[in-house]
Amino acid sequence: MRITIAALFVAAVLVSSHLGAQAPAPATPSPLYAAIFKTGPKWDTAKAPNEQPFFREHSANLAKLRAAGTIVMGARYADVGLVVVTAATEADAKKLFDSDPSVAAGTFTLDVQRFSVFYSGFVGAPPK
Repeated sequence: MRITIAALFVAAVLVSSHLGAQAPAPATPSPLYAAIFKTGPKWDTAKAPNEQPFFREHSANLAKLRAAGTIVMGARYADVGLVVVTAATEADAKKLFDSDPSVAAGTFTLDVQRFSVFYSGFVGAPPK
């Protein structure tokens, strides 16, 4: 059986196009961290949340993180605020809130912990 140069060329093109068409390996997602905000020692129970010291700056920092795509989700439960963020390390996750003076002022306390999803799904806003 004779194999021509043309047949070898066609085979090489087919094999190389098949190899190039393989899907790339999925990217490793950044770890997730839960930033847990609770009312701090300087929280004034006589005032509404938006009247608390440094509340505007707190909201502005969260808006900046949302715009950057760093916040995965945010929610409130009871008197707790939960913001899930992506970051390379726990230290990096904590640094995201360094510019939030509400924590330094004692309006809020902040605890950052690794957030490990064991049951994935979709969390969306409730219907209006």
